[in-house]
Amino acid sequence: MSFWQQVLLLLCVALPQVRSDYFPFKGEKPLYAAVAGGSIAGRTTRHSAQWQPPLLQPWDPLRATSTSITVSWTAGWNPWCDVAYYELQARRPAGHPLKLASRLGLQYGEADTESDIPFEQKVTMQDEAWTQWGLQYKGRGRVFTKLVELGTPHAVQFRVRACGKVFLDGCSEWTPVQTTHTVLSAAQDKVNFHIRGTGKNAHNYTVIEINRITIYKRRDETGLVLAVFSRLDFSLQWLRTYDTHRNRSEALLMSKDIRRFNQTFFIVVASAIAWEWHAPQSLVKTMEFCGAYHFGQWAHIFGEQKHYESPASDLQQTASQEEFGHPYAFIGIPGIGTGNGWESLMHNTGHYLPINAKPQEAVIRGVSYYDYVFRLYRMQDVFPTKSAFYMKATPPSAGTFHNPIPQIKRAAMSSNMPSSSMLPSYVPYVGSLQKSITVIIEANETVPPFNFAFLLVTSAEVRYTDPRPRNFWVTEIERIWEGSSARYFRNGTLFATGLALYSRSCVDFVYHDFNFASPELCGDNFTKCCDKIDVPQVASATTEGRDTKRDWMACSIGIAPTLCKNSEKVMQVNQSKDGTHKWPFPFRVIDWTS
Repeated sequence: MSFWQQVLLLLCVALPQVRSDYFPFKGEKPLYAAVAGGSIAGRTTRHSAQWQPPLLQPWDPLRATSTSITVSWTAGWNPWCDVAYYELQARRPAGHPLKLASRLGLQYGEADTESDIPFEQKVTMQDEAWTQWGLQYKGRGRVFTKLVELGTPHAVQFRVRACGKVFLDGCSEWTPVQTTHTVLSAAQDKVNFHIRGTGKNAHNYTVIEINRITIYKRRDETGLVLAVFSRLDFSLQWLRTYDTHRNRSEALLMSKDIRRFNQTFFIVVASAIAWEWHAPQSLVKTMEFCGAYHFGQWAHIFGEQKHYESPASDLQQTASQEEFGHPYAFIGIPGIGTGNGWESLMHNTGHYLPINAKPQEAVIRGVSYYDYVFRLYRMQDVFPTKSAFYMKATPPSAGTFHNPIPQIKRAAMSSNMPSSSMLPSYVPYVGSLQKSITVIIEANETVPPFNFAFLLVTSAEVRYTDPRPRNFWVTEIERIWEGSSARYFRNGTLFATGLALYSRSCVDFVYHDFNFASPELCGDNFTKCCDKIDVPQVASATTEGRDTKRDWMACSIGIAPTLCKNSEKVMQVNQSKDGTHKWPFPFRVIDWTS
């Protein structure tokens, strides 16, 4: 050892030794273990005060699959010690899905899952709605994948903290809670639906379709079709048609059946032909409880009250004091409140033998999204069709599809009318063949069963026949009902050959019985009413520009528009008669495996 090295060693031994901290501790209290958040009876611990906790990386559904959830976090840090391990804890929603869902009002979150995010997040963080925290991982790694069973929607909340090597080093604070979930398949995560209601003058198939699977497709029933789906797995729980138009007891039964279900179910209603006449107040209150609004308005107009017609004013606020059968469709949730559901209500407009014109139908289309935290489906992106008259109290403009009378032909307001509000909002056009057939019969015949010739007789007893070609010698009823009639002179001699009145098909039905016809009363293939109903193979009078089928008996435009042959009847069959089965129907979106 050199001389100078010996001098340096002596100086180091002689001088007092002092420990220097890069982060000097300025407290005056002794060092204690990191317990109870970094203090014991108010005495500060240096290690806990200096921990920098990790942060959970922002989570996205892309980090999950149908069987796994992956979370990651940043590194924790403490200037006084090393990070020995990380503790990752997890918890799941506790109890039945309603336990958590009931903490969020239906009006806040059912229409849009992002309608009130701060309030929803506050609800989902309440500890009593979740299970106890459990340790999922302990180690130095900062990525963890939790495996779950296939096909089960699985929501999990995570939190993580960093800890030192020894007891005195302590642990950091827990990170903010992060909510994650598995991801179902696209067909389960987002369920598309199509609901179509029909009316007397807009007859077609009444349809309830979920995920492109037909639940109900029929046009041979009358009333309201009720379908109930569970919001937990979109399984079909109830399906039945109630003839609320002709049977009050059926309407009362429908109200009672809807009351079986709570807010974990979707209530789907679609009209078929007609539904208004016997809808009682008990059914109205039930539908309004599920979110309906216009349903109650129409039940007030048509059901359980006396009806007064007025030629000058719309006393009943119906915009049509004679017609019914408005297309109607509805989706709601029990308890959501009046007007908060999704309704479609259209005009009951009917057109005389339309070829290309198609009356409107009530249609609701949309997508239901699965809420993984609340573990049930919610409606979102719902698009119901609704006429402006019912939505905004705006009647159709004059000269349009639903109000064809030109403005210049509208009657001027009477000076004796005390208020303009007493006038009808508009004159509805329901000029269907069913409504007009009586007028057509009266205007196109003379002395049944004989029809006199097309002759003009002057005062000088000079007779002139119709100069047009013989194939144009037809009245309106002959044009739509199997061709020309036999024509006679007044002396009884035959003028033109043709059909006699009772040689035509279904005379009694055309004159009288069509008023009482229905798919239920006419029997199989409508043989109890008329065997020629909706038979497109049989030609009528050939007229340029018209179809060759029997217009007077055709489906949706004839004198009995609701009678349609070859109708497709699709309806799920209830497998449980006692109502105790979890899945009474074979249809469901999610198959629970755990």
